[in-house]
Amino acid sequence: MPDMNKAPWSLTLSEIGRRLEELREKENLTLVAVAKHETLRERGIKTDSSALSRIESGQRRRLAQELVEALLDCYKADPKVRREIIGLLSVDASSAGHRRRPALWRRHSALLGPMRFEGYLKLEPHASVLRNYEPLLVQGLLQTPEYARHVIESMRTELKPVEVRGLVDVRMDRQRKIAEGALREFQALIEESALRRVVGDRQVMRDQLERLLSASEQSKNTIRILPDTIGCHPGLGGPFVLMSFPEATRDVVWVETMNRSVYFEEESDVDRYAEVFADLWKRALEPDGTRVRLKKMIKEL
Repeated sequence: MPDMNKAPWSLTLSEIGRRLEELREKENLTLVAVAKHETLRERGIKTDSSALSRIESGQRRRLAQELVEALLDCYKADPKVRREIIGLLSVDASSAGHRRRPALWRRHSALLGPMRFEGYLKLEPHASVLRNYEPLLVQGLLQTPEYARHVIESMRTELKPVEVRGLVDVRMDRQRKIAEGALREFQALIEESALRRVVGDRQVMRDQLERLLSASEQSKNTIRILPDTIGCHPGLGGPFVLMSFPEATRDVVWVETMNRSVYFEEESDVDRYAEVFADLWKRALEPDGTRVRLKKMIKEL
């Protein structure tokens, strides 16, 4: 179970560790034996079994390419595997954590900090697939600025107007980064009741529904409405995002609670959320049916 108070340092470093462990075990080498391996000794690389264990468990914040290449030599990795693992170093999603944080995040760090949301912001632009279920509100990546403003000021009543505007700016910046990032597919599953929830006034609601209708016609987006007739189901436990990455063989789940956000990467946890999403996805309206429903709701306003 990960530390719930912070985001994973790196999905790619964890992936590298997992694959190095597989290669080591294939060669029937212990961590102690690797630490004393002649290949490392000849290259003047000093390490120990504890350090290697942290690498394999993805707990290291950085990995030197020289060390990774030496380990690949120890494990007699074939050229294809070697290229893949070295390639992971260049797309390490955690590198953002070692560069200067974006100015927008720095300006609003006091607001993002309590929610532990910066970890999510670092990972989101690197995702190739996002599967987002929302039972109560429109997904943040699909919100209009006015809808977002009303949501934030209603849920974060302690914030001053200038702070609300700051978080709206962060949300809009997320949308821009996603448009420019690695995302190739966004599956948005939303409860029909969430679309009928009054947020702002009639114009805010109309603009938001029109934004959803427009987004549903973009090739990367697949939006499905879960009709009220579905009744109770496991998803009502709360919103979540399943994140897939081109450089990783596993997904992670991000869950936002009232006072913080947490992630899960254990296979059993991810599988459970994936099963719930897949089940609800099948029961939701097809994309064409969703657009029909959206147009009907717009006319009703």
